[in-house]
Amino acid sequence: MAAEAVLVKSEVMEKDHQTVEGYDFNRGVDYEKLMASYSTMGFQGTNLGKCIEEIRRMRKWRLSDEPIVENEEDEFKLPQVREQVKCKIFLGYTSNLISSGLRETLRFLCQHKMEIFI
Repeated sequence: MAAEAVLVKSEVMEKDHQTVEGYDFNRGVDYEKLMASYSTMGFQGTNLGKCIEEIRRMRKWRLSDEPIVENEEDEFKLPQVREQVKCKIFLGYTSNLISSGLRETLRFLCQHKMEIFI
C-alpha cells in the first residue's frame, strides 16, 4: 500500500511551471543569488522567497507611489512629505524561535536593520 502511494507515474508539468532547484554553491557564494534561489527550493523555501520579495517591496514603498485620495490631509498632499512617508515593518516572533537557535540571527538582522540580507 505504501509503495503504491510513493511509486506513482510522473506527470508532465505545464510549460510555465517553475522547477524546484536549490542554490549551486559550486559557483561560489553570491548572497543576492542565494536569496533569490529560495523561490525555487520547494514549499518552505518558496514561501521564504515570497517573504523576501514582499519585504523588499515594502522597504521600497513610499506614499508618493500612491495617488492622492480625495480626503487626503493637506500635509500629505505635498510631494516632499509623501516621498518621506515609508512603510513601517515590525518583526514579531515566538519564543520557540529563540530557543531553536535563531536568537543570534534575529539579533543580527535587527542590529543591522536587515539591510545586509534583504
